[in-house]
Amino acid sequence: MIVKKVLFIGHGLPQPQHTGAGVYMIQLLDLFAQAGCELSFCAAAAPPESGILIDKNIPYTQIALNADSFNDFLKGLQPDIVVFDRFMTEEQYSWRVQEHCPNALRILDTEDLHFLRDHRKSTGKLEAPKTLTDTAKRELAAIFRSDLSLIISEAEVELLTQQYRVSKELLFHLPFLIREVPQVSSLPGLEARNGFCFVGTAKHKPNVQAIENLAALWPSLRKQHPQESMHIYGSYFTESILQLHKPQLGFYVHGFVEDLDAALRSHKLLLAPLQFGAGQKRKVFDAWLAGCPVVTTAVGAEGIGGTNDFGGEIASDVAADFIASVAKLLDPKAWQTAQNKGIELLDTQFNWNTSAKGFQDTIDKRLRNREIYRQNNTIGQMLWHHSLQSSKYLSKWIMAKNS
Repeated sequence: MIVKKVLFIGHGLPQPQHTGAGVYMIQLLDLFAQAGCELSFCAAAAPPESGILIDKNIPYTQIALNADSFNDFLKGLQPDIVVFDRFMTEEQYSWRVQEHCPNALRILDTEDLHFLRDHRKSTGKLEAPKTLTDTAKRELAAIFRSDLSLIISEAEVELLTQQYRVSKELLFHLPFLIREVPQVSSLPGLEARNGFCFVGTAKHKPNVQAIENLAALWPSLRKQHPQESMHIYGSYFTESILQLHKPQLGFYVHGFVEDLDAALRSHKLLLAPLQFGAGQKRKVFDAWLAGCPVVTTAVGAEGIGGTNDFGGEIASDVAADFIASVAKLLDPKAWQTAQNKGIELLDTQFNWNTSAKGFQDTIDKRLRNREIYRQNNTIGQMLWHHSLQSSKYLSKWIMAKNS
């Protein structure tokens, strides 16, 4: 790829130590940096005093919502590629990018499909909505307006192309990628580990519910496995979560941990009784990297592996079958098979070295043939002509009101 200027417009500052979304954002920054691109990052948040952007020497600019100062910023930078962090950011800023940098390739980082996650939360069902919600309409419109959308899960690529008739030309499947996959021989075995664990930020509602599920399951799990303990790691824990900390019952709420890999290497299983959500679950990758097999649900395993191709067990519920799956995976032979499978999947399906070039080649091709792809995107052309004007003129009305 010829050296290009890439501007990231963040929904906030990336926090890879706290969220999977932050890890994914750093992955994108590294992929473009590896291709020799010149990176810039902007968001409405105040400039960071420390963190990953400073560590990587990536210039940061604080931008204002509904302000023409962003137009001046764009005209001064003249990026070749603009990456929008989630559909809400695309709604707010893409019309300005289109007006002032019309030749810039517009890439939408979806993170996961928000409308799918919301639908699953409200219905308790895995299938996507047949009647589009307002969030679904907004998110799909952002995908159609963009030159390319990054989709973290193959299941979501299939959903978008088959149920919502989004052209594959508008999508690129980019899962979590792993730079260094450990050898199984370098990882602690079952005998060197103790207890179970869960990891997740409380800013993400599926994680909150999963922690509550674990608290409800723990009396039964404790009865079957009295020698084991449960350890909850994560960030932004509320008082209600902290109150679940009951060492006398073997249920520990630790909160944030600096060395997550070391913590995961010390435990036998990661338990993730997730009932809703979308995208890929970074906690599964982190557990496998530490040689820790996973018990989760279909939601937790989505886009990572199937029932017979997963480094652990996929339970059919968060009740009896989940408890039975834990017992099954504590068998030494089953545990070792699951540990081996997790490492194998990381190496064969999510290997950085085999996937990075494909991503970079795709971006290069889209840059060279940008206008052809745009002409093929009929729905996108119609949306640019009509619907986005509402966002544009709403923003202008807000500016006039505030002036």
